[in-house]
Amino acid sequence: MTDRGRKRVLALSGLGLIAGALFFTPALSRAEDAPPARVMSLNVCTDQLAMMLAAPGQLVSVSFLAREPSLSPLHAAAQRFPVNRGRAEEVFLARPDLIVTGTYSLHNTTELLKKLGFRVEEFSFAQTLDTIPGEIRRMGALLGQRDEAKEVAARFEAELADIRSRQCAAKPSALAYDQNGVALGAGTLADSVVAAAGFRNLAAEKGVTGMAPFPIEEIVADPPDIIITSAGGDDAPSLGERVPRHPALQSLPGTRIGAFVPQGAWSCGSLATLDAVKALFALRREIAPCSETESDS
Repeated sequence: MTDRGRKRVLALSGLGLIAGALFFTPALSRAEDAPPARVMSLNVCTDQLAMMLAAPGQLVSVSFLAREPSLSPLHAAAQRFPVNRGRAEEVFLARPDLIVTGTYSLHNTTELLKKLGFRVEEFSFAQTLDTIPGEIRRMGALLGQRDEAKEVAARFEAELADIRSRQCAAKPSALAYDQNGVALGAGTLADSVVAAAGFRNLAAEKGVTGMAPFPIEEIVADPPDIIITSAGGDDAPSLGERVPRHPALQSLPGTRIGAFVPQGAWSCGSLATLDAVKALFALRREIAPCSETESDS
């Protein structure tokens, strides 16, 4: 058979598989009072919420990134679940009742799954602390775990409000700075965390929005009080991961550099994000305590 003939056969076979999938896809129950028995998460951020709230045996698969410590605070718990790479074929074979994923996931896969009749719920990436409780409640509602989700969300809101109520005039500067010299500026979850903990985001003050390169020269010219980076060091596997620990930064007097927040705490909005706020708040109290006329106790 010629190459052209083989390509034609493969193309027809692919169409046959898609047609078969459309024909054999089971009708999925949409009864709102019946919690889904089989839930599949295709995104590292929905992984965090689903692993936190799902009933035993309800979550049948999480994304492969759920096991990555730098991105997933629940990476240890993720070892208990089968993982997927967000492919439609994997979903079709697993036949979940509900698929949860992120709006930044593979759009072609998401749209195909919807056309095949699967129930797909998309979550946007949390850009502020205040959006996280709503995402927790929504996931709880989808999983049939409303009461637990409401309790978790209420606790998150109460603890965050308590920290915010203990702010004072002293606001040291912070720079969230990581591999390849990328800083997290305005409009990021990290920016929201830094502000809630009582710091000023140096990158945001310099006009950085989102994630963007931040030259070392600018840091040296206007050093922040702290540089928040990942746990990598001199033994990091890439040179890019060593940028935040450049000798020019290490020699800055009065600037602390370190992994001051738990790994992956602001990769996604979850309970771990509140842990990042608590860690930075404790650091702020240490390096810039409130005056005698103020109180953050």
